[in-house]
Order: sequence, then structure tokens, then C-alpha cells
Amino acid sequence: MDCIFCKIIANEIPSYTVYEDEHTRAFLDIFGATDGHTMVVHKRHEETIVGYSDQEISDVFKTVKKVVTAIEKAFDTKILSIGLNHGEPQGVHHMHVHIMPRFEGDGGGIIQQLPKRKLVKKDFGKIVSNIKKKLV
Repeated sequence: MDCIFCKIIANEIPSYTVYEDEHTRAFLDIFGATDGHTMVVHKRHEETIVGYSDQEISDVFKTVKKVVTAIEKAFDTKILSIGLNHGEPQGVHHMHVHIMPRFEGDGGGIIQQLPKRKLVKKDFGKIVSNIKKKLV
């Protein structure tokens, strides 16, 4: 497989691993937005959250919680941006969670600032109805 994260998990590519257990691995993003910017992955390759079992998602978020706690202490901050890359069309095709330590006055913003495409449909009732109909 030509997945850089799978190669990191297999130790074919070196990484700055901050935590690892049987199911997950957390390592620094070498192109990180902040010092301590860490990514958490499940060791089994999937491109989206939907491909994982509930237990596997639980494993990922247990690791996220553990790493968040460590980052808060290591960087003396309670401000973090945490985001999940799911089905990313460019870059890495392995679902992963970014944890970025943030600091007062760092110029960062809320996660809603990320997409360039803005909200186009403001019929929230229709949007809610459409999503609810698709719930499994």
C-alpha cells in the first residue's frame, strides 16, 4: 500500500511517535501548524471514519484524549484545535485526527474558518430533515 501513515505504522518511515498502543499511534506532524501538532491514527488503514468499527473509533478517541491531556501539560495550554481528516481528496488517504496546541493571541481561529466554501443553504429545517432521514 502506498499510504505514508501505513509506512510510519510499519516503521518503514521514521516518525516522532509520542504514543503507541496495540491499535493506535500518535506522532508529530513534521509539517505541523504549531509545536506539538500531533496526529492520531488507527493502525488499520481506512480512508474514512465510516470504515472503522465503533470499537476502533473508540480506540482512536481514547488515544486522542490521552494525547490531549499530555499536550495540555507539556505546553501549559488548555486551548487546542482538534480536527479529523475523513476522505481527504489530497494528501494522506488514511483517516486521522489532528491535535494542535493553541495559545492566547496566536492568530488561529475556529475550525469553521478552514473551508473556503461558505454556507449556501440556510434552510436549517430542511437540512436537519435530510440528515435525519439518512441516519442508520
